[in-house]
Amino acid sequence: MKKLVFLFMPVIMVCIGLNAQDSNQTATYKVPDAYRFNYKVVYEMNREDNKPPKTVNYYFNKSGDYMGMETPDDRNAKDMNFMVRSKDGLMITFGEEPVPNNSGKTRKVLKVMDMRSMMKGSGEVVAAMAKSLPKNDKVEAEKKKPNKLDNFVKTGKTKQVFGYTAEEYSKEFTEDENGKVRSGTVSVWYATVDFDPEMMFSLGMGNLAGGKAQSGMQGSHSNNMFGIGLTKKNYMLIDMDFVEKGGKSGSGIKVISIEKTNFSKSSQGYFIKNYAGMIIKEMM
Repeated sequence: MKKLVFLFMPVIMVCIGLNAQDSNQTATYKVPDAYRFNYKVVYEMNREDNKPPKTVNYYFNKSGDYMGMETPDDRNAKDMNFMVRSKDGLMITFGEEPVPNNSGKTRKVLKVMDMRSMMKGSGEVVAAMAKSLPKNDKVEAEKKKPNKLDNFVKTGKTKQVFGYTAEEYSKEFTEDENGKVRSGTVSVWYATVDFDPEMMFSLGMGNLAGGKAQSGMQGSHSNNMFGIGLTKKNYMLIDMDFVEKGGKSGSGIKVISIEKTNFSKSSQGYFIKNYAGMIIKEMM
C-alpha cells in the first residue's frame, strides 16, 4: 500500500528546473494581477519509515478554470513554492532564482509553461530512442499486467465529512512484496462538493499514477481509483484507507480540512518568464 499513497504526491515536473534564458518573444498568455480562489482543501498523506505525515494544500475556484497547489512542508524548495494549473494546459510556477550575472542575489520569478506545446514532437523523439534500445522483456511483461488501480466497486456505505456525504468504493488486493504475500482491502471515499476539482484528476492524480495507469483511467473511469473522480460533476477524493489481513491498517490519504477562502496569489513583484506556446528546445 505504500506505493498507492505516493501516487498522490504533487507533480514536480522536470521542466521546472530548466535554466531557460529570458525570452523577448511576444507573450501569448497574459498573467493576471492575481489568481483568486474560493476553496482550500488540505490533504494529509502518511509516509513510510515512520516519517511525519506530509500535507498538500489545494486551492479551487467555482469555475474550475484553474487550481492552485502548494506543499507547506517543502519550504526549502525556493525554485517552486506555489503552482497553478489551468484547464488549457498551462502550468504557472512561483518561486525564486539567482539574478543573472549576480549569483549573490535572488529575485522572485513566475514561469508560464504550456505543457501541450512543450511536448510537441517529443513523442517522435521518445519513439526513436525506444527503437534504438535493446528489447526489455521485463518491461514488456509489465505493460501486459492489469492496472492495479482498476476494478473498484461502490459498496453503498457512506459517511459524513466536513458537511459532505462521502461514498465508499473498495477493492480486494493480493500482492507479492519481496517474497511475502500481502492481501486485504483498499477503499476510496468520494463526495460531491460545492466546487469543481476535475483538474485534480485529469491533470494531477492520473498523471501521477503513471502513463499506464493514466491510459487505463481514461478507458475505465467508472472503476479506476482516480478515474472515479471524473464520473460525476464536482466529485472529489476524500479518503483512501486500507486494511491488511494479519497486518496493519490505516489511512494513506485523507482530507483534513475543507474551507471557503478568499485567498489570492498575487503576481505583483515577480519577474515573468512566459514560455506559453513554446517547445522545450525554444525554452532552453
